[in-house]
Amino acid sequence: MKKISIILIIISLGQVFQSCENDFDELNISPNNVEEVSPNYLLTHVISTTTMEFYSLTNQFSNIAGLNQYTQRGTEFNAAKQNAYQWDRGSWGSFYNILRTNKLMYEIGEKEDLKFFMAASLIMKSFTFGLIADIFGDCPYSEALQGNSNLIFPQYDDQKNVYEGVLNDLKRASSILQELDPKLSVLPSSDIFYNGDRDKWIKLANSLRLRYCLRLDNKKDQLNVDILGEFKDAARMVFESNDDNATMVLLGLTDENSAVGGNIASSNPPYSIKPGKPLVDYLRERGDPRLQRWVHPVEKKWDFHISEKTTIEYTDFFNNKFQITVLPTNNTKLDTSLYVGLPIGYDNLDFLRNYNKGDAKNDFLDEKSPYISYLAPIYFENSNDFVNPSLITYSEIEFILAEAALLGYYEVSNAEDHYKKGIKASMEQYNILSEGENFDFEEFYNQPLISYNSSLIDNKHKLIMTQKWIALWLQAEPWFDYRRTGLPAFEPAANAAYGAALPLRFAYPTPFADPKYVGNYEEAVSKLEKTKFVPSNQSKDHSYSKSWLLQGTGKPY
Repeated sequence: MKKISIILIIISLGQVFQSCENDFDELNISPNNVEEVSPNYLLTHVISTTTMEFYSLTNQFSNIAGLNQYTQRGTEFNAAKQNAYQWDRGSWGSFYNILRTNKLMYEIGEKEDLKFFMAASLIMKSFTFGLIADIFGDCPYSEALQGNSNLIFPQYDDQKNVYEGVLNDLKRASSILQELDPKLSVLPSSDIFYNGDRDKWIKLANSLRLRYCLRLDNKKDQLNVDILGEFKDAARMVFESNDDNATMVLLGLTDENSAVGGNIASSNPPYSIKPGKPLVDYLRERGDPRLQRWVHPVEKKWDFHISEKTTIEYTDFFNNKFQITVLPTNNTKLDTSLYVGLPIGYDNLDFLRNYNKGDAKNDFLDEKSPYISYLAPIYFENSNDFVNPSLITYSEIEFILAEAALLGYYEVSNAEDHYKKGIKASMEQYNILSEGENFDFEEFYNQPLISYNSSLIDNKHKLIMTQKWIALWLQAEPWFDYRRTGLPAFEPAANAAYGAALPLRFAYPTPFADPKYVGNYEEAVSKLEKTKFVPSNQSKDHSYSKSWLLQGTGKPY
């Protein structure tokens, strides 16, 4: 029923906007005036488009997925971009388009005294502006979205001021919501996150506040916001289970609501996308069943202990069965595992084609090497519950609380308890605990390489951040964590475009050829700080330059 309701809302929304477009010349008198659109329709549009734009930034094809070492390209096509960080300029036009619609939702809510829509608008605005500041630095904020007042070329606000605005708006949204009746004045089917559940929206606002308080930890003394006080206030009502996750269900009907690996969005099955070797090795060494949710076993496996080729039937953790060809070898350089990831940062076809192939014949298409794992079958479907994109999850909140407890000044106790809950929440998100008939979570957790109290763990911060990286599979947050802490200890790409380091930001979109806009852009660029990886003959507007958030912190390098 929920999916059917979402379909009807999206169809209705499309009809409303189409009517408005057709009657644009009569905008001031048309009964279809966009200003009279129900905020219920706008809410659905804002949630869905924001989530899908975020999904496009972080899915398995993305540069961020490559940087986070979740995936790598197994052919030369786009390998330089994803694997070796030869990034193009970023783009923010789609986000600003969404923000315009979101602003309209706020204005209607204010005009009609529909406070929920005002609060929801503030939350979605905060998520989007926060993300723009995260990936670019300074950006249009206070003067943005004012085209109707002829302010066409807004100034770029300081990144610091954008973050302060984000935290203030989230706090205000939480306060507005707490004053409302628990039964919100919204069509439940329009709210494709929470079906009109007020308390879940409060938790979303406060969970995002925790994210941004920790994002700003290294800069807390330079802000006009009391980060420690904000964190303490927000932590009183945040996500408590995966039921609170800000997750959108992919319908699998059109490009706009389908998973990127299915046949609607991808004309050819995306066999070229391989899991990254660091991720695969980390999960495999710990016997972590999430590996088998995300990664397909190899089709051809090497073995040191046999003398002739054979075929085996392998049954994975979820009782999926695979026919695997096993080949004999004496070559100790080959990976004999059932799950094999692609090493990080290569854009050379000879390496990508031949990795783990040994002396075997090259009798396969370049992207379909049977000696390297593909992603799991769920990533080749138009929709799947385990592929639905999320803006923020319960697992992330538990890891935030674990790190806050470890840091010691956020008035959070018991780092181990939150760390353990973060791992468990991730496993529950992927149905590990419910589908694994013989899986004992306590036994898994008590392994020396996982347990918070293990004598083998000499860096608990690294442990927390690395397990958070695993839990936030195909999310952007581990990159932002890495920039702030240097953890997880990502290895740079083997053929990194600008040296042995990871990028720190997206370069700005190309500015319009207008003196006013170019001036605003150049002022923002002047505030960036080059690192040693930016060539001397290139602009500060570079993916290896530091924005205010990183300047003076010594992080991540």
